[in-house]
Amino acid sequence: MQVKLFKLLFLLFVVFNIGLGSFGLAETSEARYAEISKEMVKSGDYLHPNLLGIKHYHKPPLPYYITSVGYKIFGINEFGARFFLGIALLLQIYLVYKIALLVYKNEKIAYASALIYTSLPIVLIAARNLTTDTFLTTFILWSIYLWLLFKHLKKIRFFYGFFIALGLAFLTKGPVGLIPPFFFIICWNYYNKERIKLSAHFFIGILLMLAISCSWFLAIIIDDPKVWDYFIQEQIINRATNAEQFHRTQPIWYYLVLIPALGLPWIIFIVVYSRKKSKQIWRESAINKTLIMTAISLLILFSLFSSKLILYILPVFSFIAILGGHLIFKFSEKQLKWFSWVYYASFGVLIFGLIASQFSTNIEVPLLSALLLIAISLGGMLFIIKFTKIEASSKLLNLGFFFVLILFLVHTVVATNNAGTINSFKDIAQFIQKEKGKELKSVVVFDDLIPSASFYLDADIITVRANNYHTFRETQFEKYTLYKKNYININVPT
Repeated sequence: MQVKLFKLLFLLFVVFNIGLGSFGLAETSEARYAEISKEMVKSGDYLHPNLLGIKHYHKPPLPYYITSVGYKIFGINEFGARFFLGIALLLQIYLVYKIALLVYKNEKIAYASALIYTSLPIVLIAARNLTTDTFLTTFILWSIYLWLLFKHLKKIRFFYGFFIALGLAFLTKGPVGLIPPFFFIICWNYYNKERIKLSAHFFIGILLMLAISCSWFLAIIIDDPKVWDYFIQEQIINRATNAEQFHRTQPIWYYLVLIPALGLPWIIFIVVYSRKKSKQIWRESAINKTLIMTAISLLILFSLFSSKLILYILPVFSFIAILGGHLIFKFSEKQLKWFSWVYYASFGVLIFGLIASQFSTNIEVPLLSALLLIAISLGGMLFIIKFTKIEASSKLLNLGFFFVLILFLVHTVVATNNAGTINSFKDIAQFIQKEKGKELKSVVVFDDLIPSASFYLDADIITVRANNYHTFRETQFEKYTLYKKNYININVPT
């Protein structure tokens, strides 16, 4: 099964990279991470993240470092910015496979878990957007895998590896990176009636984790002691309890509404099966209880946080996928056939959308690209349905995986030809460059923050702040006033 999974991962990686650099950076999150990493590479300053010339301490620097490596290899472009997202995606899928194999000791369940995880919409969304969440989830899954390896093999190197992975998770997004592994371990110990043993190795591991996770924070605080209060109050306490100031507040039921859409169609399959079998699933094994309670606990906790964004709950879906990999082999033949029809319908909707795009003024899809995508979709479905002699569960998994490949291709075509739809500045930047050419010295952006303006244009970007919240910049850490020539707040009389 592992060899088969490697073949599929190779195919996924190839498709993922087709046209990866052909579409523009999406504002503002992806463009922000890409621009900060670019400024790091250009300046050689890897200690102080800067965005449009102003220090930007909102997040730890590991994602910027990873992106910078992409620039060093492929140049400063969209492909270089996104390349390691594909690597992170492959690692996540493989880690889901290995974790499922450890807890269920069944290669078929592990393989199914990996393919289910691959075909979840939220996983695809995360893999196509340069943010912290894809890298964070990779380190979270790595830490859980190493902890399980230690539990099974009793080799201390895996225990230390667990703390290293935790440190890297912290260095990716701060304390939130420790929460999913913590909840998983608590649930595991509770349902397996195990106790956490405090030993010398435990305390050494904690010190190792702190050395990694606090390294950058400590260096920054030594450089400027004011940063300490900023990290604690603004980036931890306020983000958790007062998201209004970040314009990220959402109602407590926000994730409950989104989870079905982000987990389609597997959430439906699991719910349909579990509706009458919930007691049996719960009583069946301690790992089932661990996965269910970890997912529910994380969902409740993130719902209680004031700040909410879709990708915050990405780690929850790894536990759902592993449980789904176990349950799929309990579905009846009738259920499996009905579930397969969900994918047939999904392909039908996708094909209809490609046809409709030829008559739409809102979405542009070149005719040749649309015809090619339709042909690949129909040919792939026909091959899976008619020419592969496999059991119904494998057919369902293959349909899901193939649908993912098509979605990546469709996204590439749509994003490349519809910059406005994905909120990209690339077309506007090309227009400005064409109109002004070598005469272009500076660009004034009124009451908006557009990081990719600097990414695409070899010119000074002057941001003029009026009323838009997004134009607020933390200038308290600037030692000099040079930034003022590129950042003008018209609300300040001087």
